[in-house]
Amino acid sequence: MYDKSHYSTYQAQVLVKDTVATQEAVKDSLQKLFTEKTRELDTTKTLTDSLKGSLDSTMSKIFSLRRQIGAILKNRNATNSDLKKARELIAEYQERIEEMKAQNTDLETERTRLNGVLGQLNDEVKGLQDNIDKISQENKALTETINEASTFIASEIRLSIVTTKSGDRETEVSSARKANKIVFSFTLQNNIAATAAYDVYVVIVQPDNKVLQTDVWNPDHFDSKTEGTKAYTTKLHFEYNKGERKKLLYTIQPDNFLSGVYTMQVYQNGVSLGEATKHLN
Repeated sequence: MYDKSHYSTYQAQVLVKDTVATQEAVKDSLQKLFTEKTRELDTTKTLTDSLKGSLDSTMSKIFSLRRQIGAILKNRNATNSDLKKARELIAEYQERIEEMKAQNTDLETERTRLNGVLGQLNDEVKGLQDNIDKISQENKALTETINEASTFIASEIRLSIVTTKSGDRETEVSSARKANKIVFSFTLQNNIAATAAYDVYVVIVQPDNKVLQTDVWNPDHFDSKTEGTKAYTTKLHFEYNKGERKKLLYTIQPDNFLSGVYTMQVYQNGVSLGEATKHLN
């Protein structure tokens, strides 16, 4: 004989234990799935930290689901209804993660494409810059060639120091005491230079190695290609017809003259065309 009431009680205990075991197994399974997907999410999130835009709303929903699921699974008194809800949330959680992965893949593909475009663009810009640099160098060389071609050849360079006698007759002298005027002349020619206006600079260096300048308060300078900035005595502006022999003549009257050597230098385009000297006693 056996006690039926004892059997009923035992059966109830077994059923309760089986239900708890089942709930624990389901809970463990859900926790495992949740942990696995969270790990995937964390991995994916690491790759998409810098990505914004369309991922923001999906990420926000995922974090909300994570909090809801975590709260249910941490509840030791979770009911079947709670576990059912957790299962539904985890299903949505998985969908959202897959959705985020798809969005991330699209963004990664687009970023890769854009990086390729940017790389190609950078190559094209570099190629363009190289061409610009090459053209600039060619233009610089061409400009220098043109400038050199437009530089005149000077001949018959003459420097005279004279005195003026009665009747305005000029006589060349060799004594600083008798001198009262400097006269210089030279002939310029260029068979390539176009018909146009040109400038030449004349530098007269006195025996004390100072450049003769009539306006001491506002001295004039020009840029020499080999000597840097250089003071000059006068600038001659002239009209030139291509191929002609152009003779220039100019007169200067300094306040005084010094004994020693006077040197005249002629420059055009920053280049020395020649020089002449005159010695005074």
